[in-house]
Amino acid sequence: MSTSRPRNAGSERDKTTDLESAISRYVAEGCSIAFGGMGGRDPEAAAREIVRQGTGGLRVLDDARTTLFDMMVGAGCVDEYVGSWVGTSLISQGHNARRAVEDDVPHHLTMQDVSNFGASLMFFAGAMDVPFVPTRSMLGTDIPELNDDIEVVDDPLGSGDELALIPAATPDVAIIHVQRADRRGNAQIFGNVVNDHLKARAADATVVTCEEVVPTETIERTPELTRIPSYTVDAVAEVPFGCHPWHCYGHYYADLPFYREYGLRSRERGDFDDWLDEWVLGHEEYLEKVGADRLARLEEMEQTINGGRL
Repeated sequence: MSTSRPRNAGSERDKTTDLESAISRYVAEGCSIAFGGMGGRDPEAAAREIVRQGTGGLRVLDDARTTLFDMMVGAGCVDEYVGSWVGTSLISQGHNARRAVEDDVPHHLTMQDVSNFGASLMFFAGAMDVPFVPTRSMLGTDIPELNDDIEVVDDPLGSGDELALIPAATPDVAIIHVQRADRRGNAQIFGNVVNDHLKARAADATVVTCEEVVPTETIERTPELTRIPSYTVDAVAEVPFGCHPWHCYGHYYADLPFYREYGLRSRERGDFDDWLDEWVLGHEEYLEKVGADRLARLEEMEQTINGGRL
């Protein structure tokens, strides 16, 4: 992390761009990256754009990660993962991740384990610009033995206890999907924030994708919802349905049949390759292929289950 860079420089400028340009500019070959959301608000459209652009050698620093990560691994974009869990939520295991770890297909994936809480602490340390945070969590487990970056030390203040030191996560870029943002990058999150506010502060650059870009006056009416302020954001791209097939609270429900199909078709390498050819399209083409009726049904389900559009 480049701590000398003033993150608030130009925070009032118009940061809007398109998804392709944002990914091209901020996601470079071999960079480290963190994605927002967790089983909801996952920036799936951004991940598909990374795959389309063929960016490889990535080091993903994250918490629990689902289909977007497994897809990127299967496409050969990821070399290393530091996080707590990989799969397809309740539907399926992460078949591509497993193949990469066990069989080096399409190439080897290195895994470094942390717990969910440990992942939060990584980004907490990065957001505070300190090299690590101490915790008793994970002591008595195999995680410190399997992750060489976690140090177990005696309490320097003399309590006699051991502490695990969790190193800071400082990704080159964080990509976070939110319900709405203004042109300056003030991003509002409705519902579960997960670690997104920490990831934006820990990263050297932050790309926000959103369901809609709204006037700053709209943001100012509910300032308490601005979990990611403009001074931490470098680019804003309006990407409606940018989480599909995952849900975006207040906008649309999860497309459970879609990611069940992903789980089934990713079991075998050849079937996954066919899925990749079929579904990794430009975002507008992707939504057209999903179908307007299906997307409208997901919006209707969200209104019924969670009380209507925000």
